Amino acid sequence: MTTLGEVLVRLQDRTELCQMLVESGDLLLMSRLDKLAEEAGTDVCDAALDAVEAFTTGADDEAWVKLIGRVQNSDLPASAFLGEIIAWSLQQ
Repeated sequence: MTTLGEVLVRLQDRTELCQMLVESGDLLLMSRLDKLAEEAGTDVCDAALDAVEAFTTGADDEAWVKLIGRVQNSDLPASAFLGEIIAWSLQQ
């Protein structure tokens, strides 16, 4: 079982992050990320890295608890983690 810390480390590496995006097969996640990238004027992987950084430095306790719940109940923890982070980033 992958820990939250292990997922977070992978999400901070651009190569790992891009690979997880491709492997997730999550079209909704990719659509949201594409919107985020377009708004930021960057590519999808850089937008995802920015979202991870923003979440880890700016999310409150409630956001972290919600994230942990989604990750614990998911068969694809990295995808759930990234999806929650992107959703949080779009609301900021």
